[in-house]
Formats: sequence, C-alpha cells, structure tokens
Amino acid sequence: MNSRFLLAAALLFAAQAHAADPAIKAFNPDSFAQIAAAAKGRPQVVMVWSLDCSYCEPSFAALAGAQRRGARVVTIATDPVEDGEARTLIQRKLAKSGLQAETWAFGAAPADLLRHAIDPAWRGEMPRSYWFDGKGQVKAYSGLITPERVAAMLPK
Repeated sequence: MNSRFLLAAALLFAAQAHAADPAIKAFNPDSFAQIAAAAKGRPQVVMVWSLDCSYCEPSFAALAGAQRRGARVVTIATDPVEDGEARTLIQRKLAKSGLQAETWAFGAAPADLLRHAIDPAWRGEMPRSYWFDGKGQVKAYSGLITPERVAAMLPK
C-alpha cells in the first residue's frame, strides 16, 4: 500500500510539474497564419529567434515592455521542437527573461519551408520581428529590439 501511494504521488507530482511548464507548440507551415489571425483587434509582436542568436536574448526584456503596453507577444524559436535539450533551453531562456509569451519552435517540416511560411522575403537574420497593429497592418523588422523600437512600432 505504501509503495502504491508513493507511486501515485510521484505520478501526480510529475503531471503537475509538466503542466506547469510553459508549453512549446510545434510550428508548422500553417502556424503563422494562425498566429496572425490572433492579432485581430489587438497589437501583437511576433519574434523569431534561435538559441544561438546573441541579439535575441536582450530583446526579450524589451518585449516584456511591449506586454506592459498591452501587446500580445509570441516567440518562434527556429530550434527543433522535437529536441528535448533545445526545448529545455528555450524554456530556461524565456523564464530567465521574465517574458510570458506564447512559445513555438520549428516542427518537423524543413526549416527552409517554415522560414518561407513566416515571410518569403526574410533571409534568416535574427532576431526578426513582426509588429501587428491590431487593425490589419503588419511591419517586419530585423535587429535588436529595444524599448525605443517598441515605442516606435506599437500604436500609441
């Protein structure tokens, strides 16, 4: 009886710990359209980044500022969602930054196809961000996201 209780408690703890982890969704060719559709009526910033991008992590603090201004923030890591180590590192970087964002990582489709699904004009530079004004307009920006960039890109 004691071992059953311990097993049940361990399983419950593991389930709760997994549920508390921020979910990382698999980004597929149709995912960007879903993300864009969620921007209707509200400002939204989508940042494409990777674990090896040196300018991406500092951009998270500025994105937290965008959230305080009422923008929805979504991040898309170009690292593979199936890679458990990459998932852990993505979660750690976002948690360390304090950014509370909907999080995606590249799914099983070829990376070139997924980059093209985001933006056919994008050449792979990072961070790459897309600024939705909530009224149907979107602007792309490549480079470090600063508080000044947030102020310039979000509607007043």
